Amino acid sequence: MENEKNPDRSNIHFIAPPERPKRLVSRTRLVMGLLLIAAIPIFISLANKAVHENAEAIQRTFGR
Repeated sequence: MENEKNPDRSNIHFIAPPERPKRLVSRTRLVMGLLLIAAIPIFISLANKAVHENAEAIQRTFGR
């Protein structure tokens, strides 16, 4: 009966809204990760194409 001793305190307690669980990864990092996963195969294919074009040019210079 602590509230009876102190008349300044209210009997109504503040109820906090339920807290959302904290995300493991922020939305920004998730989007950047997905973009990186999509970009890696594109860069690999472009590099592969450039290597093949250079290989063909080198073969032509040596007369094959």
